[in-house]
Amino acid sequence: MPILTDREELDQIAARAQAYADHFELPLKDRTWRGNSGEFAGSGVGSSLDFQDHRSYLPGDDPRHINWQAYARTGNYSMKLYREEVRPMVEIILDVSDSMSFDPEKQNCALELFYFANYAAMKSGASTLVYAVKGGNQKRFPSEAIFSHAWASVVAEMPETEISAEAPEISPLPLRAQSLRIFISDLLFPTNPEQLLRELGQGKGRGIILCPYAESESNPGWEGNYEFIDVETADHHNHRVDRTLLTRYLTAYRRHFEMWKTGSLKYQIPVARIAADQPFETAIQIEAIPAGAITV
Repeated sequence: MPILTDREELDQIAARAQAYADHFELPLKDRTWRGNSGEFAGSGVGSSLDFQDHRSYLPGDDPRHINWQAYARTGNYSMKLYREEVRPMVEIILDVSDSMSFDPEKQNCALELFYFANYAAMKSGASTLVYAVKGGNQKRFPSEAIFSHAWASVVAEMPETEISAEAPEISPLPLRAQSLRIFISDLLFPTNPEQLLRELGQGKGRGIILCPYAESESNPGWEGNYEFIDVETADHHNHRVDRTLLTRYLTAYRRHFEMWKTGSLKYQIPVARIAADQPFETAIQIEAIPAGAITV
């Protein structure tokens, strides 16, 4: 199933996501930022109205910040220091592998998360960069392309992956130092989680993984003869599914995500799975909010 490009449907998904951003936020307030002027606490001093500290006057200091009351008492010049206000940096990376769109509910969930992240970042005043990644191909989109939905048509034209379940490559992305990186992916690719987790945390960045999933993949009711289609390569495979084979599949599926959860603890990057068959407000309560990937 190709990625959704219908403007009317995308408008509806974006409208829901914008409403979610009125109630939920990205976890931006629990860290110190460096960057351009904004509304978040920075790691230096600036010119906001929030008094932070004071120190002795040094030649070249702005005389507007001299503490004249202290000078009247002591005869010594001292400076008032104020909290620096900065804009946080957010980078949103959407995995557009075909497995993300094979199930309509799962695709809608992924798109809701994508638009929510963009609206929440915009509402916070963050400096935001947006990328789509499909295997070894990457595309960067300006904000206007997101909210006009022009990005979806570009993604639909991205080359097909050459191998089944090819892992999205994020290492070529020019991620900014100390940014918040939000990776939206179903994680259905056979790779060592540690490599991608390290890349999300490089440059003292903070990574978050939002992982939409469908009931049809996490708890399938297979029994009997089936024709399976590889969503990445369109290859067809005939299999008879009995209880033993289904148990092997469920065990492998569970172990796959246990590896991601183990890696997430090691690298302090929350991996929050989001059930596509549940309302957004309900689905994020299960893992995303407890893990701090989304805040109220």
